[in-house]
Amino acid sequence: MRADLRQLMTFVIVAETGSLARASERLHLTQAALSLQLKNLQTTMGVTLLARTGRGLSLTEDGERLLPYAKEAVSAAAMFDQAAGILAGAAADAYTPVSIGTILDPAFLRLGEFLRITSSTLPHCRTELRHGISGWVKREVKAARLDVGFYLGDLEELTFERMALAKVTYVVIAPRGWGHIANRSWAELATLPWIGTPPDSVHHRLLAPLFKDLGVKQHTVARVDQEASMLELVRAGVGLSLAREDLAIKDAHLSGLAVSRQHRLTTDLSVIALKARSHERQIQALFQALKMVWPD
Repeated sequence: MRADLRQLMTFVIVAETGSLARASERLHLTQAALSLQLKNLQTTMGVTLLARTGRGLSLTEDGERLLPYAKEAVSAAAMFDQAAGILAGAAADAYTPVSIGTILDPAFLRLGEFLRITSSTLPHCRTELRHGISGWVKREVKAARLDVGFYLGDLEELTFERMALAKVTYVVIAPRGWGHIANRSWAELATLPWIGTPPDSVHHRLLAPLFKDLGVKQHTVARVDQEASMLELVRAGVGLSLAREDLAIKDAHLSGLAVSRQHRLTTDLSVIALKARSHERQIQALFQALKMVWPD
């Protein structure tokens, strides 16, 4: 002997409205269908729940006793549906693309390990990587077109949630045979030909205030927005540039580039997200994964 949930719901609504007609409007079923459900429920349970009166239908004594249990069963079913809907929504969210702004090279960012951990903590997410320079990443995160992004440099705005990952050192590199640069001052270096970068790049944001404080103007003969292109121009003898110290030393061995480690500039590598979005599950998971990849 088991009550059907639809029959219990019909019993509750009819008891509340006192009328098959009004219950029919609420449940969007015909009065005949509701009457049949009530009859089957009473037959199954072996009790009479409702009786006809001059004003419609009213609860019998058994109906009065059983109505609270019927309401509890219907309410529990509704709560079940709601909870299942929330879980289904969470699962659907997990399939929402997670966008990450990258800079530099994947090996330096430990990107492979980061994505491996991310795939286990967000197993159903689809990661989208978009590459650019730091200033672009900052704008895209601020506009919510990126969920998180790697960033080089100081970040004074209170708009962002920031997690520092490492200190990154840049040194001056020059074409083969320009070893004399190590003995020059920054002001003297400014007069030599330089390969410039856009204002959004970390190279520009490191050099511009330095030369401004010295009261000198950088002699720019070319401008590029990709580190690979910049290094190629240095190898071709076009002019000076900044490069990450690890890349500069490697290229010095492979290509014979001149490196001045006396001219060093250090900045922070961070990952950033909008502070207003830092509570979101996928962003918290990304930050947690980065803590595992960059434990120090």
